Amino acid sequence: MKQIKAHIAVSLDGHTATLDKELDWLPDKVKTIVGKYYLDADCLLMGANTYNYIFEHWGGWPHKSKRSFVVSHYDTNVTPDCGVEFLTEEPLQRIYELKQETDILVVGGGKLLTSLIKAGLLDSLTIYTVPVMAGKGIGFIGETFGSHWKLSESRVLDNGVVCSTYLFGGSV
Repeated sequence: MKQIKAHIAVSLDGHTATLDKELDWLPDKVKTIVGKYYLDADCLLMGANTYNYIFEHWGGWPHKSKRSFVVSHYDTNVTPDCGVEFLTEEPLQRIYELKQETDILVVGGGKLLTSLIKAGLLDSLTIYTVPVMAGKGIGFIGETFGSHWKLSESRVLDNGVVCSTYLFGGSV
């Protein structure tokens, strides 16, 4: 079976973005590191909010050469000719099936990460903890009690950013 991995930047107070969905507080080095993982990935998976943010803020769809999947309640695909497929019916089952054939990188998405963790589908979570207090913002993750993670690696990057990778260790 292949792996589903996530790389996500989080403020010290647990936010992935400000309330207005801005990422200005992220250091360029973190953006570069995470961006490289997106470039190297075979397949991308995201929620509808992340998909819309990327499309609106990056001037179109930057991942045309990648298989990309969006988990959503509605198919609002504005990039159908760019390899983007919306998973609207039984998305977790479809993600499980995709995991049998390809490695998947999760792009953003606290709601999606929460669902993947609850379903036992996320194998690896790399968190870039940025020493900034975002104040109010979009939360990192929802309620995921009952899952156990093992620290695989941790290091300090420039500007005091702590990069920690956790491997899924099972459910209670």
